[in-house]
Amino acid sequence: MDIETIVAIFAIILALGFDFVNGFHDTANAVATIIYTKSLKPMVAIVMSGCLNFLGALLVGTAVAKVITKIIPADAVTLPVVVAVLIAAVLWNLITWWYGIPVSSSHCLIASLFGAGLTAAGMSGKDVMGGVDWHELWKVITALFLSPIVGFGAGALLTWVTLKLSGEKERVKNADGSKNEKHSSIMRWLHILASASVSFSHGSNDGQKTMGIVTLILATHFAQYGYKADVVPFWVMAAAASAMALGTVIGGWRVIRTVGTKISRERLSHSQGFGASMSTALIILAASHIGAPISTTHTLSSAVAGGTIPAYGAKSLNPQTLKLLATAWILTIPIAAILAAVSYALLRIIWHA
Repeated sequence: MDIETIVAIFAIILALGFDFVNGFHDTANAVATIIYTKSLKPMVAIVMSGCLNFLGALLVGTAVAKVITKIIPADAVTLPVVVAVLIAAVLWNLITWWYGIPVSSSHCLIASLFGAGLTAAGMSGKDVMGGVDWHELWKVITALFLSPIVGFGAGALLTWVTLKLSGEKERVKNADGSKNEKHSSIMRWLHILASASVSFSHGSNDGQKTMGIVTLILATHFAQYGYKADVVPFWVMAAAASAMALGTVIGGWRVIRTVGTKISRERLSHSQGFGASMSTALIILAASHIGAPISTTHTLSSAVAGGTIPAYGAKSLNPQTLKLLATAWILTIPIAAILAAVSYALLRIIWHA
């Protein structure tokens, strides 16, 4: 077995490792609201999320995966480029998970593709701007930018409608100033259903990103076996779905705490949890259908923030956590791009040593 084949196999393992990290990093997207409203026990919620992540990645299709394979032009894709992309994405995911910052794995991956693509073109003596397909990149960036805005508005609207229809009053003051909790059993189960939908939709979108990367590796190095960049093999779909599901089951408590308790100063209600989760699930499923790789993390976080307003008022939003989320949103793109650029430069030096 030659060295390039060994590197290609390592790259596939690293890609599945990214999917695994994505799973435990993004567990909060689905389970934070039902854990902190005590709708389900934590382990039950996490296992449910893992199973539905698996099904979402396996059943919805490969439209997003095919978009991922187009961001770097086919003639510019090499093993060092793909490995650099994965190293950068995994590193930033792990760093932000350690500090409990809900960043987007989508941002990590797209920014890493951008940084590695430009650097590879520049170091090869080609036109730097030709290192990425700007048309495809622009479509992805547009989707990443719009999804939190849509999530905030949809979370606010659906929570408001749910509160009106359910008549649920989450906090009622007694004559002595104390507070009672009134929780609707129906809303609890609707909240669980919405959370399950987020898990399924997360798998349908995020799982495809790894499928796209593995397909690139196969088309780059194993084309003689019939692999093509525009066809995702079933075994790749199953492997990516399994890696994400396993990572989800292991869980990511640091990020869960941020989403579940720090965005709003008030305790999450079932109506708010349902509104945020269901709006997020619908947005992501629509994006998966049209092939738009968007951020589950930022869509749900924005929906939770939006749902806080009709539930408790804008003053209940925690500005420090919102500032942290916005900062992470902004910094992820340049940092992941730089990490990918540096990784590629080092790999190229080693490759030709």
